[in-house]
Amino acid sequence: MKLIRIVLIIYIAMIDFINGTDLHAQSFQLVRVERIMGFPSDEPGIEKGVSACFAGVVGDMLIMAGGCNFPDKPAAEGGSKRYYQGIYAAQITSEKQLNWELIGQLPAPCAYGVSIPLDDGLLCIGGNNTNESFADVFKIILKEGKAAVKLYPELPVPMDNFTGARCGNRVIVSNGLQIFELDLSFPERGWKALPPLTTKKLGQPVGVFVNGKFCQWGGCTPKTDTELTSLCISGQSLEQPLKELLPPQTDAGEDIYLGGSAVINLTDDAFVAIGGVNKDVFLDAVNHPKPGYMTHPVEWYRFNPYICMYQKGAWNIAGNEQIAARAGATLARHHQDIYIIGGELKPGVRTPDIYRLTFKQ
Repeated sequence: MKLIRIVLIIYIAMIDFINGTDLHAQSFQLVRVERIMGFPSDEPGIEKGVSACFAGVVGDMLIMAGGCNFPDKPAAEGGSKRYYQGIYAAQITSEKQLNWELIGQLPAPCAYGVSIPLDDGLLCIGGNNTNESFADVFKIILKEGKAAVKLYPELPVPMDNFTGARCGNRVIVSNGLQIFELDLSFPERGWKALPPLTTKKLGQPVGVFVNGKFCQWGGCTPKTDTELTSLCISGQSLEQPLKELLPPQTDAGEDIYLGGSAVINLTDDAFVAIGGVNKDVFLDAVNHPKPGYMTHPVEWYRFNPYICMYQKGAWNIAGNEQIAARAGATLARHHQDIYIIGGELKPGVRTPDIYRLTFKQ
């Protein structure tokens, strides 16, 4: 009997080693949600909150730049979207307050790009504004309290409303149909095209690395004269492009659509996905538009309140918080704290509220 127990222990240890996981490691838990006061206000209108800004943590500084909103007149009343150009920084402390300072300017007003924290700066990729979509790539660097911009090789094509992630020296960006990789060890070599994951371009998918493999969920195809919009609910991996990756599910077993959500890694094999639009409400609105769609109260749109956690190869719901029910937010991680910045509470209505979510193992 003793010999059997020893063999069983060795077998379990070998399975853990082969799978590259520790089955006995503690899971991440959401332990605290705090509202953090303070939002940039140096550009007229930005104080009302923005969607789709660049953001990330460099050292102990939280960086935010760009974004867009409807500051003068609501979108439901025909208001014009305004894009912002300022680069802001705030010192991260244990306090529930961020004191933002305008430290520089983006090359142009911009939103809907991808931001990726590096050891020495924030890499900003693509995006758009009222006039154009961008292929620009640059790194925001902090020098003596001010922002400097270092240019990187441009994308092969302009991209916006796409996704991207980093693993070591690899940066991958994707809209499903167009996927490009940059080696940060040799940036002068430029971007390399990778095989597509989808047959059509997706709008607002989310991407992340899991154990060194780039994975993508969410996103929707464009509506055309001959085809309705469709949602990409399952995920795809560059490692196994033909294998569908399961989406998160509610406690009732309903698939959660991650289009319009925001994702960020906690570790190499664990990440968080927050918010996003309700798949049924969104799809009906795009394919069968009805008068007055923009005029409903926030609750009618049923944005996802779920804080979804992927760890140990499976999804779970870490929290169900109304503060997470926003689309187009940006996430930034400082150790095991995740900051939710901006986003919209309903189509066209932004929020300046910032929250700090603390995860522990």
